[in-house]
Amino acid sequence: MIRAFLLLLALTLGVLAQNSTKPRTVIVFGDSITAGGAWVKQVEKESAGTLTLINEGKGGRPTNSVKEFEAMLQRHLKTDALVIALGMNDSRDITAECVPKAVANLRAMIEKARAAYGVKLPLLLVGPTNINKAALGPTKPIGDQREAKLRELSDAFAKLATETHSEFVSLFGVVPDVALLKDGVHPDAAGNAAIAKVMGERMKSWLVD
Repeated sequence: MIRAFLLLLALTLGVLAQNSTKPRTVIVFGDSITAGGAWVKQVEKESAGTLTLINEGKGGRPTNSVKEFEAMLQRHLKTDALVIALGMNDSRDITAECVPKAVANLRAMIEKARAAYGVKLPLLLVGPTNINKAALGPTKPIGDQREAKLRELSDAFAKLATETHSEFVSLFGVVPDVALLKDGVHPDAAGNAAIAKVMGERMKSWLVD
């Protein structure tokens, strides 16, 4: 009787161990909206222990940060998924070279990530958030052009995601204007919550084997 009970207990524990979900590690490489964004912590919290997000954001970071990306790969030798959320700072360049350069930079990052983490790495490209042109600071005079570049960047990133077999999500239009009153770019708590809702939904697919 005791032996049968112990055998049943061992089998039960084995099934529970197999069904337990190990947290998936996700690196988020981005700019100030990632670095200071409460949305990263919110997504992790709302995942209820299923996701561990590593914030690799940095204020002012453009897509022309391939060297910084390479350094990040050296710091984190393993990950289960990767998010690249850039483009906002590139939008200050309203010339024709802005978008092609940004795409080339992201393509280089994707290639380096796949070389480091494997070709099956789940990788999510994020189209930049919208701006509140009325609340912009130094770039207010080029607000219309900057907004146009953000749309162009998002469309180009979506195309790049398809070409590289990556995932894509656009954050343009996700943040309400009222959540961008500080400087037209950086979202407040409500804006971060709006971003977290979208990003959290996209990351749920990574929890399914």
